[in-house]
Amino acid sequence: MTGAADVPSIEVQALLDAAVDAVVLIDGHGCIEHFSKAAERLFGYEARELLGRNIYMLMTEQDAGTHDAYLERYERTHIPHIIGIGREVRARRKDGSIFTAFLSVGRIGSTVPARYVGFLQDLTVREQALAAAVRERDRANGYLEAVQTILLALTTDGRVMMVNRKGCEILGRSEAEMRGLNWFEIAVPEADRAQRRAQFEEYLQRLDQGPWYSEWPICGADGSLRLIAWRHAAMPGTEGLNGILCSGDDITDARRAQEEARESRERMMHVSRLATMGEMAAGISHELNQPLAAITTFAQAARRLLPAEFDPDVCEALDQIANQALRAGEIIRRLRGLVRNRETQREPTRVNTLIQELGPLTRADARLHDVRVRLDLTEPLPVLDLDPIQIQQVLLNLVRNAVQALQYSDAAEREVLIATRQFDADIEIRVSDTGTGVAPEIMDRLFQPFATTKSDGTGLGLAISRTIIESHRGTLRYEPNQPRGACFKILLPIRKDILQ
Repeated sequence: MTGAADVPSIEVQALLDAAVDAVVLIDGHGCIEHFSKAAERLFGYEARELLGRNIYMLMTEQDAGTHDAYLERYERTHIPHIIGIGREVRARRKDGSIFTAFLSVGRIGSTVPARYVGFLQDLTVREQALAAAVRERDRANGYLEAVQTILLALTTDGRVMMVNRKGCEILGRSEAEMRGLNWFEIAVPEADRAQRRAQFEEYLQRLDQGPWYSEWPICGADGSLRLIAWRHAAMPGTEGLNGILCSGDDITDARRAQEEARESRERMMHVSRLATMGEMAAGISHELNQPLAAITTFAQAARRLLPAEFDPDVCEALDQIANQALRAGEIIRRLRGLVRNRETQREPTRVNTLIQELGPLTRADARLHDVRVRLDLTEPLPVLDLDPIQIQQVLLNLVRNAVQALQYSDAAEREVLIATRQFDADIEIRVSDTGTGVAPEIMDRLFQPFATTKSDGTGLGLAISRTIIESHRGTLRYEPNQPRGACFKILLPIRKDILQ
């Protein structure tokens, strides 16, 4: 068709006006020839306001300046940029508001001059829906990131679909790093994997029974373990099960606090029992002193009443009765001094003398277990400023531990050695045995209260001993004895102002 532009027929115009999308016809110069009813509703213009005017009235300033150039280039090269392709554009209404539309432009036949038809689809609703979806997504992601609970989505074969920030934080891995990997391989301790997989498979078979609650640990990238309380729920899909959604609360610290509280209660009960036993022992020792004093008195009186020519063996026996009763009383006196709640009393003290005075207290226990106690005391040693009773308490505890450690050793090899020497500015006391040494499972907490492997032990001896030695500015440490057994070393500082 050539010549002047043809006005659409009544039928064509009715068809254009019935279209849902806006339809605009323009000539080769970009002037509007037809403006459909949908276009009027979309742009707010009446057709009579726009007929004969350039289409750039409906464009933003950015597109208006290039529109005519697009038409000219297409007529010259027939290479489509907008025409025949379609794209999203920004359009302007009569009131000046800007909106997004999808524009499709086509050339009408072989008209001369050229004529074009444009279809515009309002994308405002779609943009609003997309923006709402983005807001909801961002809000949901915000909830996922803010919550202090692990949120985890797994496929039915146990692969990670999603994990939130808290999960990444505990595991020490990013979501991108874990996505698509098998959860049981990357997060479950190896010793637990088979059991957890079996539980997971069992849950998949009984989804109609509701959520599954469980507690089991996960392993971080650094090997650390955290105990998690899990709640698992099915994620149904249109064609069956999409996966499993898991939420987990880290209860490691809570469980540790519960365990510490339980241990604390047990310690308090233990200490209460020990205090009661100490009071009973003090009372018993007081009661024993009275008959022992009577035995000594009567034995000595009997010895004095005997004539000089009486059988010497009887006289010797009476002397031994008196001496042993005095010795028993001295042992009880020292025991009471060890357990008495008394303030520290420092005084110039010779370590070797302290050790020799412990002989009566250690020999009875050693004979009971068929153990030899050997002394290797370096003489002379400097005088130390000590509380003698407290240091004897430490030494007695170490010797008794050593004697008890030898009860399962061969009788010929049961020996405890107490040795002293000067070591730089300290006096070193070593108590060693030839037993089996300290059990590996208790090595790290050897000096902690209530740490013991003895069925009848209190676990307080070494803890108290270390406290006493540290109060004397010294150190108490353990090291294996050579070639076997245990060795406890005490270092006590020498006072330079005490005359040697």
